Amino acid sequence: MKDTHLTKVIIERPYNVVWKIISDPINYPQIYPFWLSKVKKVDSNSYEGKGPHGKYKFTKIIEHDFGIVDLKLGEESSRTRLFSLDDESTVVIHLGVRWKDMKNPLAWFFYKRGVDKDFKNAKKVIEKL
Repeated sequence: MKDTHLTKVIIERPYNVVWKIISDPINYPQIYPFWLSKVKKVDSNSYEGKGPHGKYKFTKIIEHDFGIVDLKLGEESSRTRLFSLDDESTVVIHLGVRWKDMKNPLAWFFYKRGVDKDFKNAKKVIEKL
């Protein structure tokens, strides 16, 4: 079983629109409901979140010009990249890496499915804006 998972969506909205939503974790309950149902800002780059699978503390690392939206959750890193495809479309790629504490293959399978669902949902939500 591969320990990496790529999710890719093309969102039919300009880069800056997609960036504004995806780079702000306060929006995550709306765009990533499989993962989070509540998010609270702790300081400028730190957040606490709660979702169906537990509670999370994470830090965001972002770089607009390079399309970097990374989250650091303990030893786990969530890596998302945005690329302008044209004036009205943005490619969003998420790299998930299986962390060492996730030993159960079924949990990894459902994690990947959930990430795919969340990014499809994000596409739908952002395209309606």
